Amino acid sequence: MNDLKKNIMKIQHRKNLLYGLLITLIGFCISSCSKSDDYKKYLEGGEITYPGKIDSVIVYSGKERVYVTGLFIADPKVAKLKVFWNNRQDSTEFAINRTQGVDTLKLMIPVIEGVHNFEFITFDNQGNKSLSVYKTGVSYGARYFSGLINRPYYTADYFAGDENTTISWGGIDLTSGATFTEVEYTNTEGKLVTQRDSIGFGESVLKNYLPGEPLRYRTVFVPDTLSIDTFYTNYVSNVLPKVAYLKNMNFPFQTAAMAGSRWGTPANWILNDAAKNFKHTDNNFYGGIEIRSNQACLSLEAGWWQWASPSPNLAPIVNGKMYQTTNLQPGRYRFTITRLDKGAAGTVHLVAAKGSQLPDQANLAAESLAYLTISGTQAVLEFDLTEASAVTLGLLGNMPGTATDGSYIKITGNMTFEAL
Repeated sequence: MNDLKKNIMKIQHRKNLLYGLLITLIGFCISSCSKSDDYKKYLEGGEITYPGKIDSVIVYSGKERVYVTGLFIADPKVAKLKVFWNNRQDSTEFAINRTQGVDTLKLMIPVIEGVHNFEFITFDNQGNKSLSVYKTGVSYGARYFSGLINRPYYTADYFAGDENTTISWGGIDLTSGATFTEVEYTNTEGKLVTQRDSIGFGESVLKNYLPGEPLRYRTVFVPDTLSIDTFYTNYVSNVLPKVAYLKNMNFPFQTAAMAGSRWGTPANWILNDAAKNFKHTDNNFYGGIEIRSNQACLSLEAGWWQWASPSPNLAPIVNGKMYQTTNLQPGRYRFTITRLDKGAAGTVHLVAAKGSQLPDQANLAAESLAYLTISGTQAVLEFDLTEASAVTLGLLGNMPGTATDGSYIKITGNMTFEAL
């Protein structure tokens, strides 16, 4: 009897489980059918259409403006583009005439200085709109300009020998967008020249600069790699380069080569073979430099050559020349040697002549602008030039070569050459 009751209870329990599962299944089906029909309420006005959105958008920065480019590729029904910015408080519209190919957007938008977030939406003729495209752009204005600083310069030097001015630049903060240095100057033809050099150059070389004419410069800024506009500082004006007509003019003088510890050849000065009369054991000839008290002076000297080894050495100098060639504008000029030591024998002239050579002694009167026979402890030569020309300046020596005649000249002071 107990077993029968247990079986009846098991059967009743199974029926309860089946009823529960059946009720759950029916409820699920009802719920599913209801949700599957929910979408219909969104289609009461018809199926939603999204026009093709603009592609490959780039927002270029500018001066109180941005420049937008983009592509219309897929959808031929696109008829209008609307651009929003400033939290959708500002906007502009742009009509689109689609062709069968890919069309390009080129749109300039005036905006105030600052960073702007732009939203781009396309529309078709039925007013359907695309999904949004978001891009960021930058506009620069008075605030940016007020922070721009001109690049400093250290030196501005004009050398008449090559008619070039070299400006040595200081550093500048490159993160500000500094890109070029722009220099405006007058050349030897009287024309105004503008030269633009990369900000990475430590020097600017201005070719054919007209001496005595001031130059001016400014710094060029491009704020970022997408900027369509360039910004300029105000000019730094009335920069007058320091003029140098000749090089290696101060005692002690720079040397280009030495033959042992006493005799050598000066830097920047040109010597002909007659002036290079010291033969070294390397079988090369030197001249123009003697070391006195451990300092280099300019020198022409002849004598004692009969006993020298190797021979000849310090042979007689006939039309020995030590000179430099420069370029001069019309005017009056002065060459000064502040201190020198001249021996009793021989003749040395300080000479100025047109062209690239000094004349021989026999032709001084006919072929020089001016010349001076050197005596005493200093020398001053002045001359006039009536037209722009290359001019050669220097020493012309004719010196006998005996053991006792004191045939030499030593320059142990500074030399100056100036326009009067």
